Amino acid sequence: MVARKGDGVRARPVTEQILLEAARIYDARDEGMAKDLKSYAAFLSRQDAFTKHLPKDLLERAVNMRPPRDRITCLLIGNHSAGKSSFTNWYIGEKIQKESVAIETAGITMIRRGKQRTTWRGPQTMSAFPHIQGLKKIEGVTDFLTTEFSTSEEKNFPLVEFIDTPGLTDGTLKYPFDVESVIYELAEHATMIMVFLDPIGKALVSRCMNVVEKLAVNHSAKMSYYLTKFDTAGDEIDRTNVVSQIVQELQGRVRATHALKLHTMFLPDRADEQTNQKVPNKIGELCQNIRMEIDSRVQDVLDELSKDCEALSKIVDEKIERNKKCASHNAFATVWKGVLSSAFIVFLSIFVIWALLNYADTDVIGICEQQEVKDRPVNKNVYCTILRFAGGVPAAVLLIVGVVCTALLWLKKTKVVEQLSSDEMRRLKEIQDDIHNNIEKRHKELKKRLTDDALEDHLA
Repeated sequence: MVARKGDGVRARPVTEQILLEAARIYDARDEGMAKDLKSYAAFLSRQDAFTKHLPKDLLERAVNMRPPRDRITCLLIGNHSAGKSSFTNWYIGEKIQKESVAIETAGITMIRRGKQRTTWRGPQTMSAFPHIQGLKKIEGVTDFLTTEFSTSEEKNFPLVEFIDTPGLTDGTLKYPFDVESVIYELAEHATMIMVFLDPIGKALVSRCMNVVEKLAVNHSAKMSYYLTKFDTAGDEIDRTNVVSQIVQELQGRVRATHALKLHTMFLPDRADEQTNQKVPNKIGELCQNIRMEIDSRVQDVLDELSKDCEALSKIVDEKIERNKKCASHNAFATVWKGVLSSAFIVFLSIFVIWALLNYADTDVIGICEQQEVKDRPVNKNVYCTILRFAGGVPAAVLLIVGVVCTALLWLKKTKVVEQLSSDEMRRLKEIQDDIHNNIEKRHKELKKRLTDDALEDHLA
């Protein structure tokens, strides 16, 4: 994850650069531009005569298109005093969270990188982050929700969002909100769910195990298990026994799709040199797992970007093709209007002639049989031809049938359908050109940078 330096800005890892640039492709408001996938999706999915004919999957993708989150979310759960806050402080390299805090005052804390060290309270936090909007329906949680921003650049913190939850404990303790419901809601949007358990008699509390069991039903692939403070678990025999006990309990509750692993860990800077050498510590693997999730997240964002570009391009193609069909239909409708208007004039003139001759008590068919129009044979006279074709049917019936047929054809053949305006067509072509000639090109460049960065890491 090589960092590249820019002029006057901190060196960002390539993965962070890619996530930020991908976010700008979706939303370029900060750059004062309207050429981004978010605005394109809004334009293409607005309700009109064409939108309702779009394939459902394409329309849903456009309606739900959102800029990608620029970091992964790590949800920390576990029993009280399991070391969640201590791990967060160690990972960040700054004491953000209070450690060994009284359970009665613990709340939900989001820890993110920011431009300055600051704290947001519940309402501001709730309005700022779409992925936690589901917490609004849980009574009382807003008053115990905070966001802590740190300027730390330790490890991969700029690309990580930690959510620290209250420690779970048995007994009569009442939380100020439904903590289980909060955890289940946050788990829906978390990238990783880290279960922290301590080895000193509190790991197997029923409340914590019940939450773990329920989470594993739908989120087992996200979950990983860590036995914290392992340096305080006694000698090797004691450590082996406590690991076996907790693994057995977890296996009885969690139906994992793969072998369940319980990672032992402790904070290396809080143990002496001898302990660091003798006691197994997988905290480095935890950091590596976070790194791997970040890499996977970047790949997922690029894949989604490709799919979103393809979906919007198909919508543009669908609308342009449908507009061509509508234009062709309207052209034929114009022709039909001319034809049917001429037919109406013919029937109207016949009616006038018939009315005048009938008023004069004249045999119209007899005139056609006896009269030869100069320079025009009788059989080429349109009026006589129509009257002869009627076979003696009263002219009134003939005229009524003709008028009715003309009216029906008018209703069926002259209906004009909605077309896109010239401005809308120009906008569609601009979107298509920008997707093909700009966004897809930027997408390929981002993929190449990710590949090159991965190769540099492997060859380093």
